[in-house]
Amino acid sequence: MKKLFVAAIAFFLVAPTFAQVKKNVGIVRENHYPAFDDFLDNLSASLKSRGYNTYSDYVENYKKGGFGSGFVYVADDGENYVVTNRHLISCAESASIEFENDDGTLTRFDNLSILITDDDIDLAILRFENNARPFTSGLDFYDGKLYDGQDVASAGFPGLGNEPVWQFGKGSVTNCAARIKELIDPSISTIIQHSAQVDAGNSGGPLLVSSKNSALGYEVVGINTWKAVGRDATNFAIPSKLALNLIEKSKIPEDEETVKNGRMEKLKAILSDSTSDYTSVVKFISNDLAIKIGEDYLDEILRYGSSKIRNRVVTEFAFSPVEGLKYAVAYNLYEKFSADNATDENLSKIEWDKEHGLYRISSLGDKVKNSKPQKTASTKKDTNGSNISLVEFEGLESPYIFSLQAGAIIPLATDNESVDLNPGFDFSFEVFPLANGIIGTFVEYTTVSFKEDMSHAFGLGVLVRLPLNFSLFCLSPNVGAGFQIGFSEPTLFRFFLEAGVDVSFDFGISYIRPLLSVCYRQTFDKLTFQNSYLPDELKTSNLVISLGLGIVLE
Repeated sequence: MKKLFVAAIAFFLVAPTFAQVKKNVGIVRENHYPAFDDFLDNLSASLKSRGYNTYSDYVENYKKGGFGSGFVYVADDGENYVVTNRHLISCAESASIEFENDDGTLTRFDNLSILITDDDIDLAILRFENNARPFTSGLDFYDGKLYDGQDVASAGFPGLGNEPVWQFGKGSVTNCAARIKELIDPSISTIIQHSAQVDAGNSGGPLLVSSKNSALGYEVVGINTWKAVGRDATNFAIPSKLALNLIEKSKIPEDEETVKNGRMEKLKAILSDSTSDYTSVVKFISNDLAIKIGEDYLDEILRYGSSKIRNRVVTEFAFSPVEGLKYAVAYNLYEKFSADNATDENLSKIEWDKEHGLYRISSLGDKVKNSKPQKTASTKKDTNGSNISLVEFEGLESPYIFSLQAGAIIPLATDNESVDLNPGFDFSFEVFPLANGIIGTFVEYTTVSFKEDMSHAFGLGVLVRLPLNFSLFCLSPNVGAGFQIGFSEPTLFRFFLEAGVDVSFDFGISYIRPLLSVCYRQTFDKLTFQNSYLPDELKTSNLVISLGLGIVLE
């Protein structure tokens, strides 16, 4: 009974603390420019009119709006700031933040300005409208040492039923200094790996540690940003000191020309680095440029881009259409300006404007003097000025994992001229389970016609193929072997060998690859029959021609 009483006292002591934390953590939403919303409407209609219904749906879903989390920090001079993730407001003119009150009502602040962002760290600092100071205190930043195993708590508003719902989760630090270059360059900072509950919508919310120095009992040690897919309780937060550094940076006056030149030099270094790729320059593309020219480059990549490039752009587009357009523009920029083309003369044609506190590219300028052949597998001009599609070899790559095929079996020859063979029907289901798509199995149904008699045969087989991937199609020479059993009259046991080629076409349709298959098949039949005109054994050669659909899982 005594232990229960102590536990109850402890609960009532900490409950107000949780409530105070909640009052400083809000729901962040981005507010688009009016022209931006018009663009999304036009983009959706344009994509649908050209048959890109899936991509049009991505735009429609994005237009419904998303949300994340953020928290209030009050500096020593009383200035109010809202700390969140950059990706939550990447396409915003302004932002709003909502705080949930004890009675369930919301207190909303609109027209928050975007004071400063950091592309390398995925952080954004917001200010209340007209630099208002509605908060006298907020969450403080933790300046102590963090260690593995230390208790932490996540706070924010993840989605539940598409609506933000308050969540306060507890866990521990599992790696206080994780180095994961895909998230943050380790030369800039390590990140915090922890097991406190994080779900979609927690982005931008605080990671907290208990602290006796705070009246709330908690201080911010990180900003929750990522969640590992396929692993339990593996979440990542940006160290809070980076947010504090960004706030301090916003207070320091800078010479605009010096800042812009610094961005230009940084872009040039990336374009000149042979180990970089187009994804490194996405952060330099402005929203305005993506809106102006992104759709054309997206269409070019969907039509002619390699599977690898297209899949990355489409993945980003599904999450955020404008971000996908930025990737498409970045790919085009990288192809024009990288390596030997990264000259001062060429780069001087690029125009820059300030967006969210950073200089970003607003125009790619005039034509570039090329000192190297273009790598893009898109189009080129012939001497008459017409467009010619380029088809580039891209190596071994699985064109599909599953396929359904149906076609005709055309008899070519038999070792018994007295037997009349008729064309038959063939249906097969193929599976290539390995990552490289070289070895597969198939299940098959065929009809075998001997004069007026027809046998329905079912069988299994093994295929070995060599998928030679090009930008528009994949050519796959293959060999196979298998057997079939027919149960109708005449009954049949068949062994066969075959060699042929598949051609799968890449038209930019998500997860589907139309294909044509042609193969030469040698069959060895063992027959049991009632009609005397059929021999016991028969060997035939056939041509099998099929059309089908390959299913891509990536």
